[in-house]
Amino acid sequence: MKRFALALVLALAASAVAALAQAPEPTATPTPVPDPIAVAVGQADAKLLGYKTSEARTALGAVAGQAATDARVALALGRVLEQEKKYAEAVTQLRKAAELAGSDPAAYVYLGDAYVRLKKQADADAAFRKAVEVAQAAATAAPDNASAAYWLGVAQQRARQFDAAAINLEKSRTLQPGGAVTLLQLGMTRAYQQKWADAVDLLTRAIETDSGLAYAYYYRGIAQEKLGKKDQLVLDMDRFLKLAPTAPEAERAAAVVKAARR
Repeated sequence: MKRFALALVLALAASAVAALAQAPEPTATPTPVPDPIAVAVGQADAKLLGYKTSEARTALGAVAGQAATDARVALALGRVLEQEKKYAEAVTQLRKAAELAGSDPAAYVYLGDAYVRLKKQADADAAFRKAVEVAQAAATAAPDNASAAYWLGVAQQRARQFDAAAINLEKSRTLQPGGAVTLLQLGMTRAYQQKWADAVDLLTRAIETDSGLAYAYYYRGIAQEKLGKKDQLVLDMDRFLKLAPTAPEAERAAAVVKAARR
């Protein structure tokens, strides 16, 4: 590279000097100002994946008041409320997010999740069907977009269309390799398909990529049990409890760990 640069300088020396003599003062390129909402929501999302709920709420901080007009904030706040087990409030917030976002399938996915927590399965199924519809439109419009394929796969998983979900999550992984969350959702899908060995492999890869993904341990533990690996089940449930002690599934995980220690 140095030899190339030297040759270029020597070849263009005369013209460069002339050009510099006539060139105006260079204009400084302004430094892009980060979008505070995007920064706050991104930080909250990372905390929510690790079930660090209070830290996620803190991350939203000064932008939380914009939930009434910004879909990103409304969605993040709704997810915080769901993890806080304020399910009715979460539904209200996520419905607002869906109204604001319109074409964002994530809002309908998380809305369906909140309805599941409220034991309103019919409402959950309707939200998941809408998520599939919106995600399918996005994936059709952008067939090579990893995010579009991911959300279509997640929506189909929630709608119990497991074979289709696996295809689209695999597509997302091909388009954008190495994503821990994609591995998590694909591993969960394989568990729902009762492909236990595949589930363990994918969830292990997710954990190796991001050891803070609480639900990767939970679903891997379930798959380990189905493969007859009781010791691994206990280890995974214990890790899940350490990461997400207030999660709705924590009671089951605690029972597994307690039984093993008798």
